[in-house]
Amino acid sequence: MITEYETILYEKRENIAIITLNRPERLNAINLQMNRDLVDSLEAAKDDEEVRVVIITGAGKAFCAGADVTEFASGDFKKGDKKGKPKFIHPYYLYKLNKPIVAAVNGVAVGFGTNLTLCCDIIFASENASFGEFFIRMGIIPDMNGSLLLPMAVGVHKAKELIFSGNRIYAEEALRIGLVNQVFPQDELMKKTMEFAQHLAEKAPLALSYSKQAIHRAYEKVFDEMLAVEAELNAKCYASEDHTEAAKAFVEKRKPVFKGK
Repeated sequence: MITEYETILYEKRENIAIITLNRPERLNAINLQMNRDLVDSLEAAKDDEEVRVVIITGAGKAFCAGADVTEFASGDFKKGDKKGKPKFIHPYYLYKLNKPIVAAVNGVAVGFGTNLTLCCDIIFASENASFGEFFIRMGIIPDMNGSLLLPMAVGVHKAKELIFSGNRIYAEEALRIGLVNQVFPQDELMKKTMEFAQHLAEKAPLALSYSKQAIHRAYEKVFDEMLAVEAELNAKCYASEDHTEAAKAFVEKRKPVFKGK
């Protein structure tokens, strides 16, 4: 059964929900509509008692090429909607979902795309996958708690290198430093991911849920604190001349000139 949102496909195969980011013409860059659709599809998976495992992947050649620059610079991007849901997806929707989430990274996953995978429980990647904390390129810092989750995954010094430089790394390097769990040939990625998800779906659902909760509770307080720190510092970044210049330079396809203001 497939449910079509405007920017996402939601498919249920027995006990597994597959969420596919579906803006291939924009390399699945997240915009306001995709954000809303992603929140709604995650809530659908959470509320469905038959769903035991969630897979997130991308349509076409990309997983998610970050935020859609034509929208994300707008102040409206991070304001809540009339129902109180954040327009910009909160990591709690993934991090506190009481079911395992497996990312199947089928291509480029940079900026928001990288941090979306970090909020998942298991990360599988194809040989074509690439990752990068591109936020510095836009004059901002990581969000979605990337400032905490990336150092936890790859170590503090490697995380600083990736965040400070904004450099891209590819699948084999991501595997070597512990950013992903496994790498598969492109044509085997979804098959292997489904096999693993089916393996998890056979486990005791309560034990799976409680195992995830137990692991996360160890650093729940610092998780909350870091979200507040990122929000505070990014508010300053968004208000800076450097961020405005970065967004303008991106649209004009030129190198930005930063002034530290």
